[in-house]
Amino acid sequence: MHNLEYLTNNPQKYLFDGCKLNYHQDKLQAYLDGKRINPIHLDMGIHKSCNIHCVYCYGVKQVPSPEYIPQDRLLMIVDDALECGVKSIAVIGDGEPTMNKGLYTFVSYAKHRGLDMSVATNGLLLTEDKIRILCDSLVWLRFNISAVYERYDWIHGAKDGFEKFEQIIKLAVKYKKDCTIGLQMVLIPQCFDQVLPLARKAIEWGVDYLVVKQFSDGGSGMPIHFNMKEYEKVKEDLKTAEGLSTARTKIVIKWSAISDTKAITDDKKWGFDRCIDLPFIFQVSGNGKCYPCGYLFGDDRYCYGDLKIDRLSDILKSKQYWNVVEKVKQIPLKDLCQGQCRHCETNKFIDRLVKIYDGDLRKALVTMCGSEEQYIKVMTNPPNHINFV
Repeated sequence: MHNLEYLTNNPQKYLFDGCKLNYHQDKLQAYLDGKRINPIHLDMGIHKSCNIHCVYCYGVKQVPSPEYIPQDRLLMIVDDALECGVKSIAVIGDGEPTMNKGLYTFVSYAKHRGLDMSVATNGLLLTEDKIRILCDSLVWLRFNISAVYERYDWIHGAKDGFEKFEQIIKLAVKYKKDCTIGLQMVLIPQCFDQVLPLARKAIEWGVDYLVVKQFSDGGSGMPIHFNMKEYEKVKEDLKTAEGLSTARTKIVIKWSAISDTKAITDDKKWGFDRCIDLPFIFQVSGNGKCYPCGYLFGDDRYCYGDLKIDRLSDILKSKQYWNVVEKVKQIPLKDLCQGQCRHCETNKFIDRLVKIYDGDLRKALVTMCGSEEQYIKVMTNPPNHINFV
């Protein structure tokens, strides 16, 4: 399952079904040399609550609460991230970020300091002024939506929410400037019939993309479960939706992630031997506590530290952080992981790289791309947002 087709196919404008580590060869080389590296990217929650109740919400398993990261600590994280060489922060965590009033000062300050920022939101708490701040400050802004019209209200647990959502999207497209505006659909059987209607709406609204992603079943505590073989039922609609793409709006299906999710859920096959990518991506829960991945949120055995108390720079130097990173590397995936996660694509990439690396990074990457010509094509035609690995 070492499916790295994004390296051997034509370059894409938006690379959602793969990773972008090949554009960070200084970090890759240091990692291969056995050095301790700081992460390229932070995935952050900044609040542990949400204003709606999506039927597939993973945050339910991660135990919602009123906790959040205060604004002064958020600004401190920006300073520390830059000091540590972090290149991007995605505010996409286990709660709704717009419930934290410090969000807008946070992203504005990060933009001022030169740090790439992005936000994923349901959008329903936004106002025109707040949208303008986000569009001025972010590299990309993504809205979560998995159905349209009255089905939106049911899937997302938001009464009369679709009309409000549509108004927000139109404002975001109006004020986007250099900010990429996208939509994300979580694919579950309850909304298979919404794939095409949503794709058409995305094109009508003029957003930059709609990405359709897999549902990752985290086992006990999840609000829904289903057999991943059901994805076969919607395959033709997904292909049709993909074909609706226009020059302005791309409809992107995460085919590799959907395939991986089925393999992991049904057969416990991850496509890599162990979780070894943690030094590249750092994850933070909305209460400030830091963990290797979302599946481990709330498990104190794997907590790196707490950004409401600790400095990011101190955590990254700490014995606790590196002990957890090493501990995770030693645990068989079947005993640690519960499904397809944020780290799957980066782990597949690094696992393949480590296995063929013989001291020459460029040579290894050429091999992964299939030829020198393809390597040059990939490296000279990078996708958007390469700092969001």
